[in-house]
This record gives sequence, C-alpha cells and structure tokens, in this order.
Amino acid sequence: MWDDEKTCDKDPVGNQETWKAVIEYRKALLWASFVALSAIMWGYDVLVGAGLLSSPKFRQDFGYDYNGQWVLQAKWQIAFNTASSIGGLVGCLAMGCIADRFGRRMALGAACCVSSAAIFAQVFANQNGVLLLGKLINGLSLGSYLTIASSYAAEVCPIQLRGISTSGVNLFMGIGELAANGIIKVCGGRTDRYAYHLPFALQWILPLIILGGLSWCPESPVWLVRQNRDDEAAQSLARLGYTDVDSALALIRITNSHEKEHSAKSASYADCFRGTNRRRTEIAMGAFAVTQLTGCVFIIGYSTYFFELAGLSNDNSFSLGLGVGALGIVGNVFSWFLINSVGRRPTFLWGTCGLFLLLLLVGILDVTPSKGHGNVWGQSVCIVIFNCVYFLGVGPIAWALYAEISSSRLRSRTVGLGIVVQNLFGVLLPTVIPYMLNPDEGNLKGKIGFIFAFTTATSIVWIYFRIPETAGRSFDELDAMFAVRVPTRRFKAYKR
Repeated sequence: MWDDEKTCDKDPVGNQETWKAVIEYRKALLWASFVALSAIMWGYDVLVGAGLLSSPKFRQDFGYDYNGQWVLQAKWQIAFNTASSIGGLVGCLAMGCIADRFGRRMALGAACCVSSAAIFAQVFANQNGVLLLGKLINGLSLGSYLTIASSYAAEVCPIQLRGISTSGVNLFMGIGELAANGIIKVCGGRTDRYAYHLPFALQWILPLIILGGLSWCPESPVWLVRQNRDDEAAQSLARLGYTDVDSALALIRITNSHEKEHSAKSASYADCFRGTNRRRTEIAMGAFAVTQLTGCVFIIGYSTYFFELAGLSNDNSFSLGLGVGALGIVGNVFSWFLINSVGRRPTFLWGTCGLFLLLLLVGILDVTPSKGHGNVWGQSVCIVIFNCVYFLGVGPIAWALYAEISSSRLRSRTVGLGIVVQNLFGVLLPTVIPYMLNPDEGNLKGKIGFIFAFTTATSIVWIYFRIPETAGRSFDELDAMFAVRVPTRRFKAYKR
C-alpha cells in the first residue's frame, strides 16, 4: 500500500499558472527544447523520403519509365520509406537501455554521431541500395532522438510545463516536415542531382548544432537521482532554473523511493508488462497506435504526391504541401492552450473525432461526380485542415501522454516501446500505401479516406475507454493512482 502522504502537493510549481511557470522556468523549457531539436530530424526524414517522389529528377535516377512517366517502383518506395522505421525499431529499444546506463546527454551525442555518418551515405548515393543503407542506419538515430527528447522533456520540466515540453517534441517534428516541404519545393524541380543531394545534405546541420551544445546541457536530474548522484542532481536543477532546489529534489527522491519499494531494483523491458505497469504501457503504446491509425502517415508523408496524382499541377502540389506543414505548426502551438485548460483526454478524443469526419469527407468527395477539379480541391482542403486538427488535438497529446504516463524508473523503456509502435506502423503503412496510391497499382486516390476513417473510428472507441486524464498530476501521484487502479474516467476527479 502506498503512503498516504500527499506528496503531489509538494511540487514547487503545482499551483502556478502555466504562463507564469514558462517565465520562471524558462531555462528548463529552453533546454528541453534544445534536446527536442533532434525531433526535427524525424519529421524531416519522413517528408524528404516521401516528398522526393514528387521530384522528376529523383524518379528518373532511381525509378523507371512507365507509359512516358518516370515512376519509382512500389517496392523501392516501400524500401526507402520503411528503412528509417526499421532502423528506428532497433534504435529506440537500444537507446532505452543506453540512456538508462550512460545518461540522456551521452546517449544523444552517440545518436548524433551515427546520424552524421549515415547522412554521408545518403548524400553520395548513386544506387538504390546505397541510399537504402544510409536511410536504414540513420533510422537507428531517429528512433533514439524521439526516445531521448520526450524522456528528457518530461524529466526536466515542472508539472505545469510538462504538457508543453513533451508536446513540443511533436512541434519540432512538424517543423522538420515543413522544412522538408519547403526545401523540396525549392530543389525538387531542378533537373540535376542537386534536386535530391541538397535535401539530404541539409540533414547534417542539426546533429552538428546539438553536438556543439551538449557540453553545456544539464543532465536529467531524475536520472542522476536514480544513479545516487544527488549533489549533481541539485546542481542540474539549479542550472535548469529551479529556485527551490531542495523541494524539487525532494519530490524526485520521494518518487524514486516509492518506485524502488514497489518494484525490483533492476529495470527491464519485461517490467513494463508486469503488474500496474502493464496498463501504463498499454496506454503509452496505444496512444501512438491511434496517431498512426488516423492515417497521419498518408496525410503528412504523401500529401504532395497525392495532390499530384489527383490532377493538380506540380507547383500547386508543392504549395499545398507547404500549407499542410504550416497549418500543422499553427495547430501545435494552439494545442498548448488546450493541453492544460481543457485536458489531455477530451482534446485527444474530440480531435480524433474531427479527423474521422475529415477522412470520411475525403472518401465521399472521391466517389461524388463533379466537373473540373472541384472535388480534387475539396479533398486537398480537407487534407490541409486534417493536418491542423491532428497537430492541434491528437499528435501533441499523444506525446504528452506517453511521456508522463510511465513510471520514472521505466520511462526510457516505456517511451522506447511507444516509439516501437510508431515504427511498426512506419513499416506497415508505407508498405501498403504505395500499392493503394500508385497509378500502376491500386490507384485508389481519395477512396483511401474510407479505409482510414474506419481505423480512426475504432481508435475513438479505445480512447473513450482507456485514456485517462493526467493533467496537473505529479509523477508520484500518478504512480499512486495506477497502484490503486483508479478507473479511467475517474482520473480527473480522483483525490488522495
């Protein structure tokens, strides 16, 4: 039985308004943002891989002539678009162990070094196999980036900023997607190899920036306490801007002590599926499954290609692709106003309902007769709005939920398992989507909306019964609530 002491009340910023906390704990938020810069690489990779399908020169050099059009074979589309996810499966699991053993900073530095080497292979690839190898190795780092960024954000920021800092990982992914769309719009129409060499080469910028700043980056105080390095944890908290270091350190110690008392001393992936941790792991993994079942891979990764296949001009396709990314950024910023005031659960639930309606409309417009390009433009508008709604109420909330739902002791491993789910779908969906979209295969066009509308509907049911409200709860309090098995829909009103 857990101690009845209401340790959640000891949080030094638990009763502050969010935006006052942003000012007071700006250093913690800035360092969380610095580490989350690595997430830009993930978003960039997703869009560069799929966006280059719209580059005639890329299709010419890596594809074949099909009825007078340069087409990249579906099998190579699958290989290129799943290589990073396959690498990410290994990377996120390995990084969960590495980050626990050597710390968040050292793990991030290692990931940046591996990524820099893999980018070299992509830039100078002149054969499909070489490009595939570069993307596969880079995937190891991409999976690591997301694992470290979300864990670090949850551990260095106080309660009132935890939702903003963890959802910020999704924001940086969106920035990467927008940057990739913009670069492809500028370079994609070139008739030389710089059409794809430049988009690949620009990936070097962020790993070098992160490596340069890691020396000044404070280590996670939560990790330091778990290593019995309390003095260093206190120094880290001070560098992160905590004015009441003793209270913040005491809260971390209490949470760590409780978890040690109620679990084995050594943490493993098997522990994530034992006892009350099983429910927490299901929520973390399920939240990411929902984001993928809504069809975000199709909308975000293939939007430009879809616009082109639907009959829009190459220039309009690239411009709309930029619109998709830009509205996503706007949506993510507005999610910060909802994540604490409205809460995680209702925002996640109603956001997913909105995506269901938009996907259904995309499918309906495809089977409805029309003159000219009216329906095509209607579908395109739905896709642009979809991305805004996704970044407003689904994507950021999933990142906040899965980073804070796990116990501190198992966080890096639970986070890794969440990334595993994302990468599994990152392998499955890019395998299927080209066969559904390509003109030489299924050629479904907008009818693909019906498929994802169905999977989104099943997600809505799961969210209603399984996603709890975690806003405003300390990690110690969440541990206690899961220990006494508080029902999902009673989380918000529960009092110890």
